Amino acid sequence: MRSRFYLLIVIFGAAALLWSAYLFGIQILDPFNFAHLRRVRYIPRKEILIPRRGGIYDAKGNLLVSSVSYYQLDIDRSAINTWADRNDISQKEAFARVATAISKCSSISKEAALKRLNLGSRNSSIQISNRISEAELDKLIQEFKDQKLPGMIHNFASMRRIYSKGTLAARLLGAVSEASNGYDPMTDSKSLYKLSGICGVEATYDKVLSGEYGWREIVLDANGNRVPYPDLHEKNPRNGNNLYLTIDTNIQEIVENVLYEGVEQYGAAHGGAVVMDPKTGRVLALAGVSNKDKDDDPNLVRTRSNIPASFMYEPGSTLKPISMLPALEHKLVKPNERIECGRYQIGRRVITDTHDYGPLTPRDIIAKSSNVGVAKLAERTGKTRLYEEYISLGFGQRSALNLFGESSGLFAKLENWDGYSLHSLSFGQSISVTSIQLAAAYSAIANGGKMMKPSIIDSYRDDDGELIESFEPSVLRQVSSKAACDTMLSYIQDVVDDGTATHIRMDYISVGGKTGTAEKNVEGTRGYSSGKYNAVFAGMFPMENPQMVVVVFYDEPSHYYRFGSMSAAPSFKKIVENILFMPDCQILPYNERLLQTSLKMPDLINMSVENAERSLNRFGFLYKIEGPDSASVVIDQFPKAGISVDKNHPITLKLGKSKDKPAEESLAKAIMPNLVGMTLRKAVKTASERGVPVKIVGSGVIRKQSLLPGSRITGTSVCILEASL
Repeated sequence: MRSRFYLLIVIFGAAALLWSAYLFGIQILDPFNFAHLRRVRYIPRKEILIPRRGGIYDAKGNLLVSSVSYYQLDIDRSAINTWADRNDISQKEAFARVATAISKCSSISKEAALKRLNLGSRNSSIQISNRISEAELDKLIQEFKDQKLPGMIHNFASMRRIYSKGTLAARLLGAVSEASNGYDPMTDSKSLYKLSGICGVEATYDKVLSGEYGWREIVLDANGNRVPYPDLHEKNPRNGNNLYLTIDTNIQEIVENVLYEGVEQYGAAHGGAVVMDPKTGRVLALAGVSNKDKDDDPNLVRTRSNIPASFMYEPGSTLKPISMLPALEHKLVKPNERIECGRYQIGRRVITDTHDYGPLTPRDIIAKSSNVGVAKLAERTGKTRLYEEYISLGFGQRSALNLFGESSGLFAKLENWDGYSLHSLSFGQSISVTSIQLAAAYSAIANGGKMMKPSIIDSYRDDDGELIESFEPSVLRQVSSKAACDTMLSYIQDVVDDGTATHIRMDYISVGGKTGTAEKNVEGTRGYSSGKYNAVFAGMFPMENPQMVVVVFYDEPSHYYRFGSMSAAPSFKKIVENILFMPDCQILPYNERLLQTSLKMPDLINMSVENAERSLNRFGFLYKIEGPDSASVVIDQFPKAGISVDKNHPITLKLGKSKDKPAEESLAKAIMPNLVGMTLRKAVKTASERGVPVKIVGSGVIRKQSLLPGSRITGTSVCILEASL
């Protein structure tokens, strides 16, 4: 019996020894084979790989919006301890080496890393940070590899959207939200991290920007640690495509600055503007601002409505050229025909003009903005034809831009028109439009009757910059003949040359357009608000061959500025002037009449400001100076030397230190500030600070100043300020 007992002990001992040897072999000597065996018991899980959201660029390739991914960095302290024991070093020394590596490759200090490593149980995993950038992560991976340090675990944590231009184009670009929801059938994941567009371009093109999730197989042991084994499968994520807009950020900035100035000066609640290339339909600027935007959090501004696309308003007299166009097209009126204007009764309603004009030609009807004249021509056109004209020009429907939150406007179906609809619509009442719709319609007139498809996207490109899809200009339809459009172009030029907008005429370029003023409709009713107005101006330049269409709109300007001619039109002029001052603007010189009286621009580079001023004054040029008061050498000029320019076209001199020769002693002369729009008290104080004496004419707000803003103030300078309430 005893011998049998000992035999059994020997047998079981041998079996245990053989089993231990087998386990040693497959775990230590052949770990990958062991991993394969474990795979029978552990089904590989799929770890989600998050795609980077695509960037947004302007028309010139300037980056406006980008994404930065952040990762969570954990350290497996049990792996560090095992490594320390194997290398015969203390845990304290091992932690110090890890902390040193972390501080070397990231913004985390060695002390902070050590503090985290020593928290709680020192044999478990510990989170070091969840804000490790991609660049830092790459450095950390390489550093741990070089130092042969174990225990680093990293996982995607979050993604941040970077808007490099602050509030510039904020309402257009929109915003994103951070969420962990949804379901991906590829990875069988019910909770996915995602940045989703919630408004603006971010929302409109969310699918293009989002990309596709990836995944990789992982196997975890009973403790939740990864088990290495071969033949793992994975699918790389596809990063989102990059959007290239048609927006020119230089023009966008000009427009927004003018609008900010306008809402403050005119006391408006909001302002909006569109700049469009009529030949292509490309939107060069799309801006909407309120008087709060500049002071608010940019993240908040980005969530607000895109005013030119979403805000509806009655366009007033800006629709008169559009209403008259079919009468010209179908030869329902002769160019020299005179139509009695001033007062016109339709049933119980009476249409009146601001003046009792008497007989007016079609040209005069537009130039003087006669309600009666355009209403009578609308009668000749007829309900059906006028309705079709409005529809063909895009009113009552969303534009092809299809921007998030874009409005279709309000335009009643023909069967719902009453006996007065034809007349009221002809001068821009009983219809609501967006600035995008108005810009597209005026672009059709500027483009010889071709209704171009409005576009804000130039192309999509992948993460490597390879072209995915480009969007070429497209003609939607021919809405009128070129002859009729050319006639209307001459009419709206007369509005500026001899009509209701002569105060925005510019000697160095021809512009045209139409003012609009409309009482605000009470929402949900057919009535109007007393004392609340919308002010609009729709125009284009240069008239010989229009290159840009500009629509400017103000919501509820103060009573004095309620007319489009008093607020929107001056802002249009400022936008045009600033665009023409852009160094890369190719529009000037354009007008042949001006070229006949133009002068060659002299070369002023490296000239002292004293000599440059003397040269410009000799030819009678207007000019302004940019740069610090301490600078006294011309380092750049616009227009460039040799370009033909009308002497009334303002010249810009940029001052600094010359690279070719030492700067001369500063003349210490002040620069004349822009005082227009300031209160009298503020203007006098500002002028006093600059050392320029002033003479006051009137009282209230400064409307005009005799010295050009940006010009040098000499010892004999006196600025006459004209003010009014």
